[in-house]
Amino acid sequence: RPPYPEALRAQEKEAVLRLRLSIDERGRVIAVEPVGKADAAFVAAARRHILKAWRYAPAMEGDRAISSTTVVTLEFRLDS
Repeated sequence: RPPYPEALRAQEKEAVLRLRLSIDERGRVIAVEPVGKADAAFVAAARRHILKAWRYAPAMEGDRAISSTTVVTLEFRLDS
């Protein structure tokens, strides 16, 4: 999970983000863009984490790896 932005934690804000990920032919996420309206601080935190840590099996076209996109939902929820 991405680190929670401290300023937003202090304000007790939560968010559900829909993000479009661009994935290269090696399975590395190379771009993260919000789908719809989203708080910039949550998007920035998610982007930094996803670009650094997330990996996918690359999409295949026959026996050749290709770049692709996918949309994911990511939740920032405060622990109760």
